[in-house]
Amino acid sequence: MKLKHKMALFAVYFILFIALTAMVDYYAYDLISPWIFIGFSFISAIAATCIHAKTHQKSKVDELAKDIEEIL
Repeated sequence: MKLKHKMALFAVYFILFIALTAMVDYYAYDLISPWIFIGFSFISAIAATCIHAKTHQKSKVDELAKDIEEIL
């Protein structure tokens, strides 16, 4: 797997986790610092990218990552 593809996978997962945690932060009425959610999203995206790269299974995320690769 190329580095460019891994970076695109990371971007897809990071955007996904940021969107999900932003909704949680919204409903938590800003009681929790947004930096905690950003850090959680970053770590989760790294973990998801590593797991995805190790399993070598094609999914919809690969199609989205390919679209991002074409943009880059």
